[in-house]
Amino acid sequence: MKSVLIISIILVSFAYSQCDANGDGDLDVLDVVIEVECILTDCWETDTTATPFEMVTVLAGDYTWGSEDEIRTISYDYEIMKYEVTNTQYVSYLEEALLSGDITVSSSTAQGYYAGDENYSAGEYEYLDLDDTDCRIIWDGASFSVIEGYGNHPVVEVTWFGAHAFAEYYGLRLPSEYEWEKAARGMTGADYPWGEDYGDDISDNANYGNSGDPYEVGDWAEYPQTTPIGYFNGENGTTDSPSPYGAYDMAGNVWNWTHSWWSETSSSRVFRGGSWYGNTDILQSWNRRSGSP
Repeated sequence: MKSVLIISIILVSFAYSQCDANGDGDLDVLDVVIEVECILTDCWETDTTATPFEMVTVLAGDYTWGSEDEIRTISYDYEIMKYEVTNTQYVSYLEEALLSGDITVSSSTAQGYYAGDENYSAGEYEYLDLDDTDCRIIWDGASFSVIEGYGNHPVVEVTWFGAHAFAEYYGLRLPSEYEWEKAARGMTGADYPWGEDYGDDISDNANYGNSGDPYEVGDWAEYPQTTPIGYFNGENGTTDSPSPYGAYDMAGNVWNWTHSWWSETSSSRVFRGGSWYGNTDILQSWNRRSGSP
């Protein structure tokens, strides 16, 4: 599977007072694992004043889940980044992590330490595939830079470990897929964050394969491109297309990693949202995909 994946990062602003830690409507062993992990890392009690990103607030309450629009509830407020993480933002992290010794780099990959979980042992893991032609970040042997013109485009070729490390560095965490879906569609029951459904013309709402945006080059299947973050904001001939809570690019542009496992027995992580090279069906807010971290 081609690993053109990015980071969607979420910040919960206070400790859970509920037992349903992942918001899936069930009380099970996954909730216990999340609670224990967050007790150890203090991930529910982050100082939001230090967050260097623009965030939007997702209020506690009901939301529609899945293709059948099941009503579920997340009973706490939380924040999610308004925009996807850019190449420039990820380079800033890499430079600081390199200086502190948290990552090592070769010509083809940046990697760092992961403390381990129930499926993966502690050790060094790849964070970023520098060797892939889709990657817009360059390593010259001494420092990182971004290919000119792509600083404000979302970062790609980031593994789950690289997304997790970025979030942790800034005192944040990746969202569960339940938090992601609530942030993407709220109680609308719509297929897409801005309220439309599959089959509608969404070429002015999102970046997907053959969407006709000005960043496509030639045949989309061979030369697709990302668009700058928040491009579909009502300017440049687009329609303003945020989620109900004000987050952009939650459909298309680049996939979003989540903290969730595909299932209780799986070692794959869930990613959401679709990408620039996919069709409109995979952009639907309830569409689940998974891959190796």
